[in-house]
Amino acid sequence: MKIDITREPQPDLFRHHGKYIRIFIALLTLAGCAVLLGVYAIVSDTPQSMGLETVVLALFVGPALAIYYIGEKLQAYKKLTPDQEKELADLARKHPEIKIYCELVAKAGRQPIQAECEACQTWSEETGRQPKPKNS
Repeated sequence: MKIDITREPQPDLFRHHGKYIRIFIALLTLAGCAVLLGVYAIVSDTPQSMGLETVVLALFVGPALAIYYIGEKLQAYKKLTPDQEKELADLARKHPEIKIYCELVAKAGRQPIQAECEACQTWSEETGRQPKPKNS
């Protein structure tokens, strides 16, 4: 997910969230069916069949790889931990751009998510800017 903190927060940020959850559940169901099929083959004393082993392996490994990919996408939507909230508040104090972005997110009626926090951290690291000294 691409987050640009120099612009307003995306109003449709959560448009793919539900789709990712449904895909994750479907893939997890396939992997669960593979486990159940494997347990059935062991418990029922069926003769060893190369075809059954291949089906179980395909139903387990294929979805498992996709689960990892979709799971990583879902990580971006997680709520921030208290430590991350504190770090984001520190970044907002140091960088006015991050502060403005956080205010816009709050104005939209939601809390920042993991992807936005990471975008703020990346922006802070890439710019490498130090806070401007206050004029006295």
